[in-house]
Amino acid sequence: MLRALAHPAVALTAAAVLFFAHIGSSGSTHRSPAHDAPGSDSPIPVHAGHIGPSAAAVWWSGLSAATRETLIRSAPERIGALDGLPTDVRVAANRVVARERLSELETVLTTLARRESAPASEAELEPLRQEHSYLARVVSGAVKLYLFAPDRGALVEMTGDPATATGILLVVPGTNASIRSFMVPDPVTAFADWQVDHADPSTPVVAFTVLAAPMPQLSIDLASGPQNNTIATAAGASYARIVEGIDVAFPGLPTLSYEHSAGSQVGSAAEEDGAHFDARFLAAGVGATDGYTTSPGTAYYAAQATDDINRLYAGFQMGDIGYGVGPEEFPGITIIDPGLSDVPVSAMGGMLARGLTLHNRLFSGDASANGTVLADVRLLLTSLARERTG
Repeated sequence: MLRALAHPAVALTAAAVLFFAHIGSSGSTHRSPAHDAPGSDSPIPVHAGHIGPSAAAVWWSGLSAATRETLIRSAPERIGALDGLPTDVRVAANRVVARERLSELETVLTTLARRESAPASEAELEPLRQEHSYLARVVSGAVKLYLFAPDRGALVEMTGDPATATGILLVVPGTNASIRSFMVPDPVTAFADWQVDHADPSTPVVAFTVLAAPMPQLSIDLASGPQNNTIATAAGASYARIVEGIDVAFPGLPTLSYEHSAGSQVGSAAEEDGAHFDARFLAAGVGATDGYTTSPGTAYYAAQATDDINRLYAGFQMGDIGYGVGPEEFPGITIIDPGLSDVPVSAMGGMLARGLTLHNRLFSGDASANGTVLADVRLLLTSLARERTG
């Protein structure tokens, strides 16, 4: 993985970015929310997406404590999304963003409750209530948001104590994942939560459940369904940047990327965009698109039920449709028996339903449904941490 702050060129890059991006300088019409804030002696880089995480870390480390606090309060969306900043900083900034959004939601819900003509339906109210409940937990500190960018379909929730972690688990949900998937009663964070709660006491884990960008949704339309490989591929570029930022924040810690379903193409595309992992675990994955090659120094694992629905098209690709490299075809990959079984059925509808059920179980945080893989990933995280520390 990329390591931060050691090379003098990084500091030079940061200084150059801040010089050319000085908000409010002559010729610039763009002004930062923090520009006129009292004590703001260093502006935020104008385009957060155009400054590398290492340079952002250098910039942040050069600010006074008072300036940092001012920026978190006055420009929380930008600070909360700036890769390379410490996790506690981003969590604090995103808590401010959540508080502002929560206030907006309360106004909306109150307005809908008072609307006498065309009363709001439960279908209209339920997503708003779920978001309200979720963001209330963010504001209280029960949920920690490393990234909250609903405008671009991205959210990263952090679980565990970053101060004591000896390893990093990255969990990438696949098909049908969305921001709302974090807010429902059975959230996509369940797998990460289990790993943090059951980590070996000698090797505690910090976990990030990563929705890097909009994911494909089940559809008979090839253009929007999981068969369209361009959706997950595009998310891979965002995932690569998130990984780089986490690596800067946690130099030296090993990383394991657990990728479910179409999430495995997100991981594969991220590698092609420069991300490096110590290990990748493809859980009921689609694999990768044609031309993919594994990364030196990364260990690969795959688990998939015999009747998993993704086996119906594994290794098939025609242009933007399908994935030419099946998850079990990666060179040197270790195949894990997921220990899943079910009652055989003969009808096609029953077979497809069973294949989907087995597929989804590999993302479960319930040990009674996915105990074998949960335990195997726990052992892998422990092993990676011990190998790194010697």
